[in-house]
Amino acid sequence: MGFFLLSLSFLSQANIVAVGLMPGMAILEKDGQRLVIKAGQEKQGITLIRADSEQCLIEINGVRQTLLLGASLASGYTVTKGQEVRLQQDFGGHYYAQVKLNGRTVRMLVDTGATTVALSGDMARKLGIAYAKGRRMRSATAGGIVNSFLVHVNEMNLNGITRYNVPVSVIEGSHPDIPLLGMSFLGQLKIQQDNGELVISE
Repeated sequence: MGFFLLSLSFLSQANIVAVGLMPGMAILEKDGQRLVIKAGQEKQGITLIRADSEQCLIEINGVRQTLLLGASLASGYTVTKGQEVRLQQDFGGHYYAQVKLNGRTVRMLVDTGATTVALSGDMARKLGIAYAKGRRMRSATAGGIVNSFLVHVNEMNLNGITRYNVPVSVIEGSHPDIPLLGMSFLGQLKIQQDNGELVISE
């Protein structure tokens, strides 16, 4: 497991600097004070969401920002406009999206009525998701009550909109035949319709 440190001599003017990174931990310098933060921890208004040996994702005042090793986040930084995705409505009135789950692309049906993202057991196996290790549950479907498992997908990406540790319901068998993009992902985003398009934005 690698761990890297970087000299601060040329970053003395920075407000927040990523000076050391490793999986699940970051060493940040804020106004000259060094902070060691583990994933999920909050110190001096900075929450570490995730980290590896090259970059980390932090949250400050509800805004998430990625820092590369040695990069700085100066005070008074501006937040760029969030990513926006536009989906065309099909002839049946549905919206479909190409979504990456842990780097694997899956065509999904946008379903704001689904509490979570939902996959069939068959699809989960194709994606390498060990769902049997998840929390066993019972889910109501059009065909009745079925066995399901609640798991968390490390990363989901919709055309540049990325969310981490997303709850996913995996239903044993082959249904739903088309995975559902439900509210465990969409609930963190803004959704609106615009002239036959579904606009999803951060």
